[in-house]
Amino acid sequence: MTQSLLDHRTDARLGLEAVERSLREQAQASIRECILNGHFAAGQKLTERQLTEITGASRSILREALSHLEARGLLVRRTHRGFTVAKLEPRSIYEIFELREPVETLAAELFTERASEQEVAEIKAAFEALKHSFQAGDLGKMRSAKEWFFSVLFTGCRNTEIRKALENVMDRISYLRIQLLSDPQRRQLALLEMGRLAKALIARDKDAARAASIAHLVSARGALIKQISNND
Repeated sequence: MTQSLLDHRTDARLGLEAVERSLREQAQASIRECILNGHFAAGQKLTERQLTEITGASRSILREALSHLEARGLLVRRTHRGFTVAKLEPRSIYEIFELREPVETLAAELFTERASEQEVAEIKAAFEALKHSFQAGDLGKMRSAKEWFFSVLFTGCRNTEIRKALENVMDRISYLRIQLLSDPQRRQLALLEMGRLAKALIARDKDAARAASIAHLVSARGALIKQISNND
């Protein structure tokens, strides 16, 4: 076999792998958005037909996408039952918040010392977007605004290890946020808490930022545990 033919086959194989990878990533993104925006409820069984309609992906691509989301903690695989949307237990919630509290609070403290003026302006803009999304009652926009806010926070703190420390639980954090924000009463309280945090960050008040970060996380954790208890 000539070298040119081998090269052609190699290029074709690599091209096919790239296409499959792209399709898998698109399927993952579509299913992830449905979960994080609350279109699928906690504990809901996902059917192949339903997911095919949403993603247009083949069975093999779907299987890979679902396995990835399982690894991210958004799905649970049940023997002979397929995949269901994860339903986080109180212990898991406590463990996630045990990680979040020191890490996010440190990020807030460092932000007040290290963030650029542009990043301070972005924090203000992200909070304004959050307020508008709350007024509109749009859960998807609420999640996007909160993710924007914390993305700026983690960039402005100038510590790349902070983002890495939370990487494995980021999707579950977003998942928990949307469950909390679906409650109108909690939504209003969360806006007040985030407002205090934003104000402290903008003022570069380290002590106030620390206090606001801890208060928000403690309040969110308590609300989640209460919500789960009421639903059981």
